[in-house]
Amino acid sequence: MGKVGLKQVAATLGVDASTVSRALRNDARVKPETRQLVQSTARKLGYRPNSAARALKGGRSGRVAVLLSPPQQRFASPVFLELLATLGKRLHDHEMSLTVFAAWERSEELDIVRNVVEDRLADGIIIGRTKTRDERVAYLREAGFPFVTFGQTEWPDEHSWVEIDYAEAGRQALAAVAEGNPDTVCIISAEQGQRFADNYVEGAREVARAGGLPEPDVRRVEMSEDGGERLALDLLEPGSRAAYCCIQDSVAFGFFRAAAARQVVPGQDFSLFGGQNFPGSEYTSPPLSTFSTQDSFVADLLSTVMIERLGADGAPDLRHHIIKPTPILRASHLLR
Repeated sequence: MGKVGLKQVAATLGVDASTVSRALRNDARVKPETRQLVQSTARKLGYRPNSAARALKGGRSGRVAVLLSPPQQRFASPVFLELLATLGKRLHDHEMSLTVFAAWERSEELDIVRNVVEDRLADGIIIGRTKTRDERVAYLREAGFPFVTFGQTEWPDEHSWVEIDYAEAGRQALAAVAEGNPDTVCIISAEQGQRFADNYVEGAREVARAGGLPEPDVRRVEMSEDGGERLALDLLEPGSRAAYCCIQDSVAFGFFRAAAARQVVPGQDFSLFGGQNFPGSEYTSPPLSTFSTQDSFVADLLSTVMIERLGADGAPDLRHHIIKPTPILRASHLLR
């Protein structure tokens, strides 16, 4: 019989693997009767914790973890491909290695972080998609575990972070589409509560208020082509002269697909501005106006800060960096 893992225990009881993991750690968030049932079932099934992970608890693993948050596990943003490649090379130079964890649901992330720390699966971790009050960061601070965040939290002076100035990105997008004198403006951002997404919305609103423009409509979508297309199919109307500021090019690509279905043309019937300068954005028709987040530079910076936190390349002091986006004005943002 093969090794019994968390998933087999969870399937036997009809509960989530995260519940089993918590119960086996005697996590107070799990009811006592549930903890007792999980533990007794695990014993009956012959569950054994990962012996390699347990052996690492007393020393260094020689690994750094990166947690990919939804929808990053589908590599929605090129910066994470850059990060993995860059960090892998930098760690190799320090005789260390990279390990990647992917969460399919936001609710899974804290458990993944706990497992990394408590089972010593890595010596440090990089996390993104931060919230202002981020429970992952609160846990890592309390655990005293080396980490770097891609984005600030409400504790900006108490941990290392690298952040793209998404408020400035929102200002750049709104200012660009305003040049075409649209009748309405829609800001399309990611889930509310994520710091970068909220900053983008606020930055765009600042420019709208300063320019005496109507209050922009704000929509929140999954940052993917499908998410953009579904929204665009509801919004695009011939003759509307609307402007759409998309926080990410993937969303804007969905607008191109919907525009073809609705028989309207970006840069002619409506204004469209993307974000992050994805590969291929210069080849859309018309070429997509967007902003650059300097992916290679950001990836190198995150890698440097993480290595410093481990004391492998200098003193492990806290580091804070804000990256300014650069507008790339092509043809999709101006109405004819």
